[in-house]
Amino acid sequence: MKIYLMRHGIACEPDGPGVEVDSQRPLTAKGRDKISKIAHTLKKLDIKPDLILSSPYVRAEQTATILAKEFDLRKNLKFSDLLVPTGKAEAIISQIVENYKVEELVIVGHEPCLSLLVSALTVFSLDLSIHIKKGGVCCLSADALRIERRATIEWLLTPKILLKA
Repeated sequence: MKIYLMRHGIACEPDGPGVEVDSQRPLTAKGRDKISKIAHTLKKLDIKPDLILSSPYVRAEQTATILAKEFDLRKNLKFSDLLVPTGKAEAIISQIVENYKVEELVIVGHEPCLSLLVSALTVFSLDLSIHIKKGGVCCLSADALRIERRATIEWLLTPKILLKA
């Protein structure tokens, strides 16, 4: 199984005009543009996701929708309340194992949730120091998805690298 963990694109500032709740912060025009270009690059890398699972926060939902359009996966775009910034790796992994049988999965979410998920899957610890930049993608491979040292980090690409490809 391949798991692509992608952080949402650049969003409006938390204290910006019209933004009262963090979960409602949308992508900026620059954020939408970069995510569109990154999605195109991911497709050129021959990524073939079966499902996109996203946080319901507006900025993640917008990021996931752009990906779903690029990969023609609008019908295979799902949302999980577990993928919020404070989401717990155990609960996320359990939800995926119980509900989704796929070969390639894209997870769109937030920090620190995504980094903690990488840590839980690769080193069975929360001590791995990793940070996924906005629009960045980390690819993991695993024979079986569970919390313990089962996944391998295949690559971690920053938005800067993805935008140059």
